Amino acid sequence: MKKTITALSLVAALFTASSIPAASATPAAPELPAACAAIVTDLAGKLTKVVSSLLPLPNVGAVTPLIGDLLGLVTALQSSGCLPALPTSGLPVPVPVKGVAAYAGPVDQCLPVVMNLISTIAGLGGTILGAASGGLPDVGKITGILTTLLKTVTELLSKCGLPTPPGGLPALPGLPLPVQNS
Repeated sequence: MKKTITALSLVAALFTASSIPAASATPAAPELPAACAAIVTDLAGKLTKVVSSLLPLPNVGAVTPLIGDLLGLVTALQSSGCLPALPTSGLPVPVPVKGVAAYAGPVDQCLPVVMNLISTIAGLGGTILGAASGGLPDVGKITGILTTLLKTVTELLSKCGLPTPPGGLPALPGLPLPVQNS
């Protein structure tokens, strides 16, 4: 019973932390820090390496360090003020950390995408580490996670107001390229 109450308390805290009131939306998109474009370009480059290392045949050794790089780039985007920081201590609105630039964009739209991105990268890491410990990589599962990861990064760019990297984001081999509206 005590474990159930603890688990429910944790779920309630996470729900509260991820629920941002609609009143916190900003009407105009602020100007992004100059570092955002460079970090997004680096993120696209790392994603290209991840995709090429995992498909069509997974090279677990090559992609393992890239998982940490992807998480580091998300942290760099947050530290530069390009993305909102994650909520702490169950507070509904993230408290700025000293020395970290404050995000001034649409937190209510962006924060859930940031949380999904971190979760997807962690899921990919878990799948890769499972394969690194001696199991055979499940190409179907990896392809599904990579599809979700690329979709989440695309959503991150649009909902958080980040610039599209030169050359765009990588596509999965064998899949049709997304249609872009002109």
